[in-house]
Formats: sequence, C-alpha cells, structure tokens
Amino acid sequence: RAAVLWMIFGSLCFGSMNALVKWTTVHADVWMIIMVRSAVIAFAVAAFAASRGISLRVNNRKTMFLRCAVGLTAMILYFTALGRIPIGQAVTLQYTAPLFVALLSGKMLAERVSAGVALLVITAFAGIVLIVSPELGKVEPDALLALGSGFFAAFAYIYVRELRTTDSPTSVVFWFAAASVAASVVQAAPDLLSVDRQTLAALVGIGIGAGGGQVGITMAYQKANAAWVSAFSYLTVIVATFYGFTVFGETLSTADWIGGLLIVGSGVALVFMVPAGDEKTSQH
Repeated sequence: RAAVLWMIFGSLCFGSMNALVKWTTVHADVWMIIMVRSAVIAFAVAAFAASRGISLRVNNRKTMFLRCAVGLTAMILYFTALGRIPIGQAVTLQYTAPLFVALLSGKMLAERVSAGVALLVITAFAGIVLIVSPELGKVEPDALLALGSGFFAAFAYIYVRELRTTDSPTSVVFWFAAASVAASVVQAAPDLLSVDRQTLAALVGIGIGAGGGQVGITMAYQKANAAWVSAFSYLTVIVATFYGFTVFGETLSTADWIGGLLIVGSGVALVFMVPAGDEKTSQH
C-alpha cells in the first residue's frame, strides 16, 4: 500500500510538472525552462550529497557525457512538444522510451530480446502510428517531437544502465542537471531578469515537481517489487491527460485514445517481462 501511495505521489508530481511546462512555454522559451528546472535539481542533489557524504566524482566520463547529451536532446524535444500538442498525447509518446529500450537493447547491449517483448513493441508501435499519423500519408510533425524525445530518452536509460557499475545514481542525476544548466545558460540568461514572478514560480515549480516525482518513484521501489510498482508509473499519463482536459481545455481524438491504450498497455506488460534489476533503469 505504501509503495502504491508513493508511486501515486510521484505520478502527481510528474503530471503537475508536465502541466507547468505546458503553461510556461507561453511565457518563457524552452532554454529558460531547462535551465531553471535543472538548476533546482542540481542544487537539491548537491545539498543531499554533501549532507550524506556522497561523492559526485565521475568515473566513466565518456558514458556520462553521452548520457547527458542524449538526455538533454530528449528534454528539448519533449518540452517543445508539450507547448505544441495536447499534453496527454505528448506524455503518452514520451512514455515509449522503455519500448525503445527493449528494441535497442539487443543491438547496443547484446541482450536477447524475447518474442513476447518483440510482440509488445510491435503493438506499441501500432499505437504510435495511430497518434502520429491518424490519416495514412499525413504525419503530425509536432507529435514526432514527442516521439523523438522517447527515442533519445531510451538511449539515456541505456547509458544509465551502463553507468550503474561505475558511478553512483546521485552523481548521474547531478551531472545531468549540471550539464543541462551549462548547455542552456547562454541562451536563457539574457531573458532571466525579464521573467515575471508568476513565471519564475512556475519555473521553480517544474524543478520541484521533477524532484518530487523522482523521490516518489524511488521510495516506491524501496517498498515493493519493482516490476509491480513500475506499472503504476503510467498513472502520469492519466494525470497529464486530466490536466489537459480541465486546465487547458484539450480533447483527444479516437485514434489518440486507441493509440494511447496500445502504448500504455504494452508498457505495463513490458515491465513484468524485464529481468529483475533492470526495471528501475527503464523508468523516470
């Protein structure tokens, strides 16, 4: 019960973060959102590491750099998509990342992909087609941004999986946040002083939401079977869609609903097929 409550808390935080990002894209550019969000997380993680005596040293610099590069690319694409398409659609497509991990693992990590996993991936991609190209021959380019974020996030998860043998989770989170600040500060800094208080509060809230979501998921994993708990992480899709309806007045087409169910259903089934120990790296 405690694990489910923590996962619900994490999903509410991530869903709220997505809603804040969507609202903020009207008042600030993506670089500003990334910089403030990442600065909040970097500060919080650095303070946590200092209080616990955890080293932030990087042992595998090449893989850490690649993790930061693909993670930042995924974040840029995702935040841009949130400002252009319905929030439920964007979150659903971003949650294809674990499915891309399953597809890419055989190539990058020499892991065997079972027939069952392959079938789930095919089912999920049928859902992707329904969302990205509901009319054959016509593709929604903005939806491709969200799909691209899921693709690059998959690479980030794979690199995190490699880093777990050389670097602490705390250092991975910190350096990704720090690298994101460094990559966005030049573009965002000139406009920082012109941001009004309401927008600044929303920007900080995005960082808090992301941090709260990570805490919720981490606590949930500590209290129950990882595969069972992972299935509840897809509550973020429901929370985000609810925000879309109630706050932004968005509606989804029948193709969006069917495609979303195929993607989420495949994702939930997939977490029960991932070998023990890998579930945590396939989630936010």
